[in-house]
Amino acid sequence: MKTALVLLGCLALASAKELKLKIPMRDGFGLSTYIYIPDKGATQKTCILDASTYGHGGSEGSAKSMATSLGDDYCAIMQDMRGSGDSTGEDFTLWHSQGNDTFDTLKWTQEQEWSNGIVYQTGTSADGIGAFMGFTDNPPQLKKQYVNWASVDAHGFPFPGGAYRKGLNDGWLKATFRPQSSRLIAETKANEAPGPWWNDVNVTLGNKCENRDPFPAVLVGAWYDIFQNGNIEAYECYNKRNSNTKLVMEACGHCLLQACPIYLAEDIAHASLGGLLGTDLFAGRQSPSEIKNVTFFVMGAGDASGLAPAIGAPGNYYTSLEEWPKFNPVKYFFTSKGGAVVEKEATQTSLNYTYDPTHPVPSHGGNNLMIRCGALNQAEQENRPDVLRFTSDELTEDLAITGGLTATLFVSSSAVDTDFTAKLTDVYPSGKSVLLNDGIVRMRWRKGTAFSADPQLITPGQVYEVEIFMWSTSYIFPKGHKWRVSISSSNNPRFEPNPNNGLALSANGPNVTAHNNVFLGGSQASYMTMPVVQKSQLPKVDVKAVIDRWFDERPASWRENIPKMGNGLDNVPHFVNH
Repeated sequence: MKTALVLLGCLALASAKELKLKIPMRDGFGLSTYIYIPDKGATQKTCILDASTYGHGGSEGSAKSMATSLGDDYCAIMQDMRGSGDSTGEDFTLWHSQGNDTFDTLKWTQEQEWSNGIVYQTGTSADGIGAFMGFTDNPPQLKKQYVNWASVDAHGFPFPGGAYRKGLNDGWLKATFRPQSSRLIAETKANEAPGPWWNDVNVTLGNKCENRDPFPAVLVGAWYDIFQNGNIEAYECYNKRNSNTKLVMEACGHCLLQACPIYLAEDIAHASLGGLLGTDLFAGRQSPSEIKNVTFFVMGAGDASGLAPAIGAPGNYYTSLEEWPKFNPVKYFFTSKGGAVVEKEATQTSLNYTYDPTHPVPSHGGNNLMIRCGALNQAEQENRPDVLRFTSDELTEDLAITGGLTATLFVSSSAVDTDFTAKLTDVYPSGKSVLLNDGIVRMRWRKGTAFSADPQLITPGQVYEVEIFMWSTSYIFPKGHKWRVSISSSNNPRFEPNPNNGLALSANGPNVTAHNNVFLGGSQASYMTMPVVQKSQLPKVDVKAVIDRWFDERPASWRENIPKMGNGLDNVPHFVNH
């Protein structure tokens, strides 16, 4: 393999050499790769790998920043995935080739005279997805990972609840792979079913988690991030084989790039946390004792501007625990008068609305990248005849929640297929209704949160029970506020509107207006399940003070380089252009 590579250039620096070459894969395709090798230190080095869709000047720089922080015994491997950067000649494979390509790259690395055969991997966003897919073949050289803002399920993020996430998928593919984007979008939509086409890009399927090599990792996600649920799933997956994996959940994630309403300053102040944990992991150092297995931001209400936390509001701090807090799943039943109460109404009723696919509810905030994201006011979106609102009584004490959110609905429709959406908001005394989470279910893919492999159209007029998984959060509603669940059938362009005609996503067909019903009370009582915790289960940890002390106790190079890696703010300009 050494003699098979195509050497494009070698630049000798004062203290290191950098190679630019193409590493041949098993099918003969060469992946463009830059390698940074310090002249000093061990003659055989541990290498840091970042395979990227953004090119060597983008997030791949994390690998070099990490290696520079760790010292002269480490090298950096920065590689363009197929169809990206200088790895041209084939289209991007939507990560399908990443398992084989990572395996072949690590095998080649082990054979080089400057390598000790040990590789650590890092990646943010699309690179992080590649890192997750890269371990599926269990390359023996891979020993540790540090992954930011990514997903272990490449079907779950473009098709949450079975609906097509148009705003993210179309927008990102057009921005990142413009010449290829039409084909990639068409290929994705042609494979809307969670079937075999996705199997090699879903790490959670079958026994993959149980069979993975048990190396430790640091994983970073965020409550408003586009891959929030995929990061949490990754933590659960990794811990099936290794309890040394740590998870950090920030507030914003990718939403930092749109100045993340309310929580921007908090995320900036704590942006180095994941990088410090990851660098400690790669260096074999023990991290500060205050930082446990699960460290997350407990969100709270914003001020009148909507740009910063409200002074004195509960929440808006970090906590760090050995495991997720155990929550009490409290059911709040929706009422015929638009309430949300713990005792369901005895008499069954229903509320209805008309969903016109040509006039969908406009998206405004949430877990987005290419469109407005974050904690935005939904008052305008809620004030429509095709939106049902269910609002709690005014809270007489603070209400803390941490965990997964699910709306369970009993529904019917006049159409053979339609969508149902749900949003959870914090309703301020001023009337603002600030978005926390949302979710969707496409009826032909209904089956709770584990969707069927084949579409199942519905019978008009028949009542169905469905679950809308709204991902997870940690939030404290202040006393005097209310919370609200809004039910509708569209959220565009976050999700491509369902034409209600029952045809495949890739087919052209007419738009059908649907008359949709949500049932309340009696034996078919729709409700929201809230993961209620006690505030005492969420002890405040001064993570900023820990970070400051952490840097003081580490080499000076860490303070310079860690902001350039992972989710550090110096490492996100490649998203800004998108």
